[in-house]
Amino acid sequence: MKSLAVNVARVESRSPVWVGRGLVANAASLAEIQNYSRVVVISDMGARQVTDSLQAALKLSEQNILFIEGGESCKQIQALERLWNFFVKNRLDRKALVFAVGGGAVSDLVGFAAATYMRGIAYIPIPTTLLAQVDASIGGKSGINFGGAKNILGAIRQPVGIIVDVNTLASLSSRDLRSGFAEIIKHGLIADRPYFELVTSRAFSEWNAEELVEIIFRSCEIKRDVVEADESEQGMRKTLNFGHTLGHAIEALALIDGVPLTHGEAISIGMRAASYLSYRMGMLPAQELSAIIAGISKVGLPTRLPTHMEESKLLELMSHDKKNVAGTTRWTLLQGIGHAVFDQQVESPLIRDAIAEIQA
Repeated sequence: MKSLAVNVARVESRSPVWVGRGLVANAASLAEIQNYSRVVVISDMGARQVTDSLQAALKLSEQNILFIEGGESCKQIQALERLWNFFVKNRLDRKALVFAVGGGAVSDLVGFAAATYMRGIAYIPIPTTLLAQVDASIGGKSGINFGGAKNILGAIRQPVGIIVDVNTLASLSSRDLRSGFAEIIKHGLIADRPYFELVTSRAFSEWNAEELVEIIFRSCEIKRDVVEADESEQGMRKTLNFGHTLGHAIEALALIDGVPLTHGEAISIGMRAASYLSYRMGMLPAQELSAIIAGISKVGLPTRLPTHMEESKLLELMSHDKKNVAGTTRWTLLQGIGHAVFDQQVESPLIRDAIAEIQA
């Protein structure tokens, strides 16, 4: 097992991140559950096998476990109300602990429910997708979608720990594993060129479990460093938005159109667009743009829009992005692989050029 800690000075909080294999069976000791008044589990239905192991480890009854539908569609007010009702039914107080088992959407939803119940109770994500293990579970961001905008309602509250058990990935589809590599690639692009070159050197399926532990740990380190420097996203944390300005609009439009993309697929397309903008604005050399596109493709992720997506709809969805300031879209771009810059303003004609560049 490898471990690191996310230390946030503003609230003097410490979130240990445990990365390894077979950690779910040791959840009770890792979380020190004897320090909490009550313990409950919220789980994605698709993670039932992991939750069965967790239930045995924590010695919980069925009434302490709630299964929900995972995926982006779960991040709605109705689902949030269901969790609050479950907390009340189980008589959770301010010393209670909630485990969140599942992908990034479950982590977002449960984190928001925990942050808002009794002004905040403890929670521990056990991410079961690669995407959540390297990104969504780390940093304390939580939220739900509202009014067609992704994550527009939310909070930042650090978990009391994060259990990253690589064994939970065994049941994932190839598509979900591949999707997780989008955020891994992003971490290399914004902060570590050798890491980018490493993780794009093979197809995603060619890494073994021990190698994945090392890759996941390095991504967790990169995100930890960013979060510690800027928990509330006033500056450096915005670099984590690379590929997300357009990527979130792509993901939302895919959901609206009924032809959903995974988060990683949408972000990989968004990263190509942001890299192209970086090139057009004179910050990224042409050969590095080519290397980025080739690297994303080698992993097996898409770099072009589905044929049905229209420019006008994407622009409209981007206008609702929570990162906008005074109606102006702000971008995270690259000054070379491994060096991101945030709060970049891009002229509308250039944005349209970028959308044209990624159209099939």
